[in-house]
Amino acid sequence: MVTSIENSDWVCIINPEVKSDTDELYLTFKMLKRRYRSSEENEKLRRLEYFNQPFEPGNEIRLIDDIELDKPLALESLATQFEAVDDKRGKTTVVDRGEKDDKKKKKNSQLEDFGYFSLEKHSY
Repeated sequence: MVTSIENSDWVCIINPEVKSDTDELYLTFKMLKRRYRSSEENEKLRRLEYFNQPFEPGNEIRLIDDIELDKPLALESLATQFEAVDDKRGKTTVVDRGEKDDKKKKKNSQLEDFGYFSLEKHSY
C-alpha cells in the first residue's frame, strides 16, 4: 500500500547524523507535515519541527534518555553542524552525469564491435 503525504496527518523524516565538530552521533527528527494545529500551550514546543536526540556514546542504537532531566538533551539549533552518516553505499546515490554518459558510449561501441546496431542511430 502506498501512502501519500496528502493523506497523512503527520509526516516526519528520521535520520542518523554526526555532529561535525564533536563526531557525536544523533538521531535527527524533521517534521515535514502536520495537518492540524498543535494543542500544546507552549509556543516554543508548538513550533518545534526539527531536533536531534543524542545516542549513547559508542552505541548506534540506544538514545540517551532524558525523561527525568530538568532540561532535554536534544539539540534544536545546530542543524548546520551536522552531516549525513556515511553508510555502506556512500553519502549519495547520484551518479555523475559524465560518468553515466561514458558508460553508455562504451556499451554502444561494444555492441558495434560485435556487429550489432548502434543505439544512437535509432530513435524510439
